[in-house]
Amino acid sequence: MSRGFSLLFLTLSVLCGPSLAAWPDQKASLPDLPLITPEDFPPGVLRDKVRVAYAAVAANPLDASANGKLGMVLEAFRPSDERAEACYRRAHQLDPRSFRWTYYLATVLAAQTKYEEAIDTLRQALQLDPEYFPAQLKIGEYLRAEGRSEEATNTFEKIAQQHPESAQALYALGQAYESMRNLGKAVDSFRKACELFPYFGAAHYALARAYQRLGKADAAKEELARYEENKYDIPGAGDRLQADLDEIYMDPQSLLGLAIELGNHGRWEEAIVKHELVLQFDPKLIRAHINLISLYGRVHEFEKAEEHYFAAVRLDPRQSESHYNYGVLLLLENRQAEAKEAFQKALAANPRYAEAHNNLGDLLQREGKLTEAMTEFEMAIKDKPDFPQAHFNLGRLLVNQGMYKEAIEELLKTLSTRDEEAKASYLYAVGAAYARARDLDNAIRYLHMARDQAASRNQFNLLTSIDRDLGALEEINPVRP
Repeated sequence: MSRGFSLLFLTLSVLCGPSLAAWPDQKASLPDLPLITPEDFPPGVLRDKVRVAYAAVAANPLDASANGKLGMVLEAFRPSDERAEACYRRAHQLDPRSFRWTYYLATVLAAQTKYEEAIDTLRQALQLDPEYFPAQLKIGEYLRAEGRSEEATNTFEKIAQQHPESAQALYALGQAYESMRNLGKAVDSFRKACELFPYFGAAHYALARAYQRLGKADAAKEELARYEENKYDIPGAGDRLQADLDEIYMDPQSLLGLAIELGNHGRWEEAIVKHELVLQFDPKLIRAHINLISLYGRVHEFEKAEEHYFAAVRLDPRQSESHYNYGVLLLLENRQAEAKEAFQKALAANPRYAEAHNNLGDLLQREGKLTEAMTEFEMAIKDKPDFPQAHFNLGRLLVNQGMYKEAIEELLKTLSTRDEEAKASYLYAVGAAYARARDLDNAIRYLHMARDQAASRNQFNLLTSIDRDLGALEEINPVRP
C-alpha cells in the first residue's frame, strides 16, 4: 500500500511539479496595492473608471481580476505607470495561469524600458498561448529596442516565414534590416508590407526614408505622398488585449488624429464614432465638436450636428470654423437666411476666411445682390488665390454680366483644381464662356475636354448637357482646328 501511494505521488509530481514551479507562489507576499487618488485623473469617463476599479480592489484585494482591471485602467491612461505594474504583478501572482495579466505586465514593463524583463515575461505568456501573434511580434520589437538587432532580425524572419500574409510582420522585419544597415532587404520588406496593405502609412514613410538613403529621390517622393494620404492607417495585428485597453482610454489628441484621417478618407460613420469617443475622454475638446458638425451633416443627422454646434459655441463663441460648418449644415437643410447669418458670424471671427466669403457670395448672388456677391468672391480669392470654386463663382457672375474676357480669365484658373469630380464642370464653364464670347473654336475645344473628363468620371447628367451644347455648336462651326 505504501509503495503504491509513493508511485502515485511521484507520478503526480512529474505531471504537475515543473509547470507549477515556473510560476510565482500564490501564497507569497503580494506587492503592496498602490495608493490611487481618482481626482488626479481627467474628469469624465476615465476618472469614473478609476474610481470603480479602485473600489473593486479595495473591496476584494485578493481578486486577481479586480487587480488586473485596475492595472488596465492605469496603463490605458499612462502606459509606463508603475502602479499598473504593481497591479499586474498582484493579478499575475494571484492567477499565474492567466495569459492576459502576464501579457499586460510585459507591455507595461516595456513602456518603462525594462525590455529584458518584458521579453522574459512575454515568453512566459507564450507558454500559456503560443499562438498569440502580437506577443510574438512584441518580443522582436523589444529585442530591437534593447539593441539586440541580430536576435530581433532572426525573430522577425521566423515570424514573417510563419505569417507571410502579415504586413505588420514584414514592416517590423524591414525595420530590423534597416537597423542592421541592410537597406536592400529593408526596402524589399517595406515594399511587400505596402503591397499587402496599401494604406499602411508608417510603412510608406519607412520605404520613403530607405529610398532617400539609397539616393532614389523620385521613388522617395512618391512614397512620402502616399504616407501623407494614409498617415494614421495601420493594419490590425489582431491584438484583442490592446483593443481592450484602447476602449478604456486613448490619448484624445492621438485619437482625434485617427478620427480626422478616417473622415479624410470618406469613412464618415467610423470618423463619427472616433470623434464621439474623443469627447468621452475630453468633453471640452472643441475641435471634435467642430468636426462633428460637418460629419453629422454629411450623413444627414442634422439634429446631432446642431447639438455639436451649440456645444462648440458654448466652449468658445469666437471659433470661426464652428459658425462656418454650421452655415454649410444650414445650406444642406435649405435654411438660407440662417446660413447667411452663420457665414457672417464666421467672418466676424475671422475676416480672412476665404470659404466663408465664397459661400456668403453665393447666397448674395441668389438674392440678386450681384455687386455685393462679386465683392465676396474677390475677397475669397484675395485671401486664398488658389481657390478654384471662388474663381468659378466669380467667372460665372462675370459671364452673366457680359464681361467675357474677364470671366474667361477667372474660369481658366479653376483648371488647376485637384478635385477630379469638379474638373468636368469647370471645363464645361470655360467652354460655355468662350461660346458666349463667340469664340467657337475654343468653345468646342474645351467642351470636348469637358466631355472626356465627364465620361471618365461617369458623370452622365453632365455628359448629356455637354453633348447637347457641343452638338449645337458643331452644327454652327463644323470644322475643328
